[in-house]
Amino acid sequence: MLVAYLLPLLLITFFLPDNPKPDLEKERAALLEIHRLDRRAHFETNPELLLRHSADEFLSVSNGKIHRSTRAEVKEMFTIYIKDAKYSEWDDLEQPVIRISNDATTAWMIVRTRVRRSQKQESGEEKERIFVYAGIMTYEKQQGKWVRIANVSTFE
Repeated sequence: MLVAYLLPLLLITFFLPDNPKPDLEKERAALLEIHRLDRRAHFETNPELLLRHSADEFLSVSNGKIHRSTRAEVKEMFTIYIKDAKYSEWDDLEQPVIRISNDATTAWMIVRTRVRRSQKQESGEEKERIFVYAGIMTYEKQQGKWVRIANVSTFE
């Protein structure tokens, strides 16, 4: 009698597929594609492209402070930041360092990027700025897609 109850349970357990392991190389490629899109967004001065992989809330750390921003606030900030800007350089100085959790639900990427940009000032004058950015961006998988959730920035 006990066998009659246990046998179906054992058969179901035996034939259920294991949770498939995520393809971490595929996930790494997806994160690198986001990084490439960020570069393109800067050259095209396209805030919508920058927001394509943004979460509803974003945390950023810089200058010893933590900032919380909504998606709308991030859009406004990027729109102002890249308005009338021209990028002649936004290039990695080192290969991005990427780590992905074993279940591919969280990840982070450290980059070091040299940026050369000019931007028209209110006076009409073009102001050039050259700097090196190094930072870590953290990602979370939401509805099957990587989204940015937090960033720590440093500048040289």
